[in-house]
Amino acid sequence: MHLNTRCIFSVLWLLLILITCLSGQMLVLASEPTDAPHQNYRLLEWKDLVPYGWEPPLISTAYDEVSLAEVDENSVVKILDGQLSALPGYMKPVVFKGNEVSEFLLVPFLPHHITAHAHLEPNQRVYVYALEPVIVDQPFEPIWIVGTMSLEPVMTDEGPAAYRIVDAVTTEYKY
Repeated sequence: MHLNTRCIFSVLWLLLILITCLSGQMLVLASEPTDAPHQNYRLLEWKDLVPYGWEPPLISTAYDEVSLAEVDENSVVKILDGQLSALPGYMKPVVFKGNEVSEFLLVPFLPHHITAHAHLEPNQRVYVYALEPVIVDQPFEPIWIVGTMSLEPVMTDEGPAAYRIVDAVTTEYKY
């Protein structure tokens, strides 16, 4: 396994332990450290948030009407509900004070591309409530989030987010 990948898995494993301890849940440890991350959370890619066979509408919602859009219940992967998951992406701050961000959208594109990519479907937006405010020094750098996935949609100025993660922990994404 590549050294950077091992480092990411080690950091995420430590974050998982922190989340588990803070939430009071019991953690089942894997028998071998190399298997640990995959035993305790689901490592997701953005394509995993789209149900097999689901197609977005042929005509996407106009950008000036996106705040009126709703989440198509067939556009979410229902088995993700309640799963401890890890997902990389880019932060679009929603609730922040200075460079401390407590709520944000996690998206697959850089934040300044969201408006240009008005076709970004709700199942490609995750609303994240951070466990602790995130200090943002590099706003255009990708991050990892780890937390429990929920299918409760959240309405934002960018449109609805089909997924949400509460008490998320973030870490730097390394290429």
